[in-house]
Amino acid sequence: MFKKRGYFFTLDAVLGLTVLVIGVFLITSYYINVQQPVQVGLLADDLMGFLSNTKIKDLNNAYAGIGGQLWTQGTITDADNSLLQQIGEFYKTSNLDIAEKFVQNVSKDVVPPQYLYEVWVEGMLIYPKSPSQSHMNSKSGTRLLLTSKKITFGILNRTTSDIWGPYKAEVFVWEK
Repeated sequence: MFKKRGYFFTLDAVLGLTVLVIGVFLITSYYINVQQPVQVGLLADDLMGFLSNTKIKDLNNAYAGIGGQLWTQGTITDADNSLLQQIGEFYKTSNLDIAEKFVQNVSKDVVPPQYLYEVWVEGMLIYPKSPSQSHMNSKSGTRLLLTSKKITFGILNRTTSDIWGPYKAEVFVWEK
């Protein structure tokens, strides 16, 4: 008779411990799935930093780098321009199609595929110039949309000292 009580209390303790373990597991797994806003914020700043600190001459890109398609066509003429300055120059000269393709080419390996982004200059959407419906729905439905802003300016023609800017450049980043 006394041996059966020991089994009952042991079984009761095991069931209680199981309930506690499952409860702790559920509570901790709930907190693990919370989005990290810092990561998206850092990504927006990193993308803007990449665009503003990387010069054309330092870019290894078959479309936009030295010896690339835009360089051989004469569309890009200043190797010391940063990528952001080149985007601003395309904006100034109304080469918005080239600006869109330029941004797409230089940033394709910079932003992870689970994130979407836009590049704006002076309130005009440069990339993507014609966003898809799913792109717009993703942007309007996201819980976290962060931006990074910089001022850009440059020299259009060194011999005549034609300058452009200052323009406000913005990068918006969000998770799909």
